[in-house]
Amino acid sequence: MRVVIVDQNLKAGRTLAAAVEQTLPSVVVLLYAQPHEALTGIEMHSPDVTFVAPSVDGVPGPEFLAKARAVTEETRYVGMVDAPDADTSIAWISAGANIVLTRPVDALGIRTALRQVAGGIDA
Repeated sequence: MRVVIVDQNLKAGRTLAAAVEQTLPSVVVLLYAQPHEALTGIEMHSPDVTFVAPSVDGVPGPEFLAKARAVTEETRYVGMVDAPDADTSIAWISAGANIVLTRPVDALGIRTALRQVAGGIDA
């Protein structure tokens, strides 16, 4: 399984990457901080799941996600929010997110995302 994390906050992105790897040791995790690099990586690596931060270098997360879906529709997307908010969740779902989780994403959120979004995990 391939997972991409798009987050300009590299510390938060690395923390999420470590948690994903702990949940599923066989996973390949790629981290991108810049929107253009992330779009290129998503197109090149065809991840199973992509976690997208609320904002990526000034680009709102839902707007980035809409651009990413134009690159590949096969990837499943997880929108992340800093605090629960109905309007933000609606924006994520409208942009094409398959699930919306609150940051920091805990182990249960990761397992839920991988199960719901990618169709299951072995661990």
